[in-house]
Amino acid sequence: MSEVQIEEQQANPYNARKPWHEVEDTTSKQDANGLFYSEDQQATLNDEAPDNNDQAPKKRTNYKKRYDDLKKHYDQKLSEFRQREEELVATARSAQPSYEPPKTEEDLEQFKQEYPDLYNTVETVAHLQSDRRVADLESQLQSLRQRESEVMRKEAETTLRSNHPDFDDLRGSDEFHEWAKEQPEQIQGWIYNNPDNVTLASKAIDLFKLETGQARTTKKQPKANSGSAADIVSTKTTNVDPKQAKIWTEREIAAMSLDQFDKHEEEIKQAMEEGRVVK
Repeated sequence: MSEVQIEEQQANPYNARKPWHEVEDTTSKQDANGLFYSEDQQATLNDEAPDNNDQAPKKRTNYKKRYDDLKKHYDQKLSEFRQREEELVATARSAQPSYEPPKTEEDLEQFKQEYPDLYNTVETVAHLQSDRRVADLESQLQSLRQRESEVMRKEAETTLRSNHPDFDDLRGSDEFHEWAKEQPEQIQGWIYNNPDNVTLASKAIDLFKLETGQARTTKKQPKANSGSAADIVSTKTTNVDPKQAKIWTEREIAAMSLDQFDKHEEEIKQAMEEGRVVK
């Protein structure tokens, strides 16, 4: 039996190869009449790869050296700037004229003529400062005055209590204030507008006690040697026997002027203590 040769067909997936792909290319590659055709040139690794052996290796950057150079340059410029600044300041100071403040009235007047605006400004500032200082001193002085007035008032009240133990009772008594309203303005001033004058306040209290019959009568009223009481006591001060103490009346004391009351104040007080004051 003869062997049958079976031609194995080449696979053509997806019918990619067409019949015309199998036509043998008869185009001459050397003939000038044919179409231009250039052979595919395959690049070889040896042809395209650069020769690294011929190139010199790259140098590494020294950043520390660059930083040192920059810092050195910066410090140098900074030193130059400071030196220049000091020179300018020294030049400005040397160019500034020396100034001496005026000390005498003549110097002050000359300064006023040369610099009137500046003089007015300085004067305004001085006045403002002076006003503030005066205001502070006035406030301190007012505080001291209040303290002094309070101390004097307390001392006056202490003295009044020693002269009149019932002073606190009289100060709160309606009878005393009603009596004061009926008195002249001068006597009212002794009571209400008198912060520290003990003498005047004591006189006002004495008058109140005389007119209201609150004078002490610790001793018996002496008898007159002869005549009636009308012959001995009058509305005016009269001469009496030196051996006999004077007997006063409340009407007589109330009718006295201030000068007369001051003159006989001690005598009247003694008469009140001895009971020689009658209505």
